[in-house]
Amino acid sequence: MKKEFDTYLFDFDGTLIDSYESLVYVFEDAYARIGVKVPEGYTRHLMRVPLYVGYKELNGPEDEESKKIFGEAIIELLDDPHTLKITKTYEEVKETLLRLHKLGKRLGIVTSNNRKHVKEVLKAIDIDENIFSIIIGNQESKRHKPYPDPILKALELLGISNEGVAYVGDGLDDMRCALASDVFPLLLDRHNEYQDIDFYKINTLDELLK
Repeated sequence: MKKEFDTYLFDFDGTLIDSYESLVYVFEDAYARIGVKVPEGYTRHLMRVPLYVGYKELNGPEDEESKKIFGEAIIELLDDPHTLKITKTYEEVKETLLRLHKLGKRLGIVTSNNRKHVKEVLKAIDIDENIFSIIIGNQESKRHKPYPDPILKALELLGISNEGVAYVGDGLDDMRCALASDVFPLLLDRHNEYQDIDFYKINTLDELLK
């Protein structure tokens, strides 16, 4: 791509991490504990929306006990050894991140996932967390994507402006978050899902190097 960036902020699930299989396991088990069945194929959508949005869409019980059981199940299952074992990365991700880092690019992660879990996954798939200057999870800002707060928090902690910053994500909420925070939105469309969507698109992460 022709445009130059000094800083790349990345979404996590579906962008750096192929977490679909592991999140099928997590969501199906967590929702089953409160009597809710996840429709087949719905996990990819759940990966791209805040947890409370998916819970509401699936008509999760509104009583506090059910919400507590569900929340605790998600935390437990995310760091379950089986979850980490079946979590994968995409073929080009490690090499791309290392090359961007060697080129002097500033790298960061901005995700709706839990920061502690992100670090556990990076360790499990042998990606050095130290190549990232910042990791923003779902506890670092009050509002989550598509609101700009997570990216703005990352910029604040990095001590930089939005100039020369791109946010790479695989969902439309990622792009809305990027636009709202006035950084460049880069849509990673691995499965050609967004052919009619008017964002700058790439199909694999290594296109950032071209």
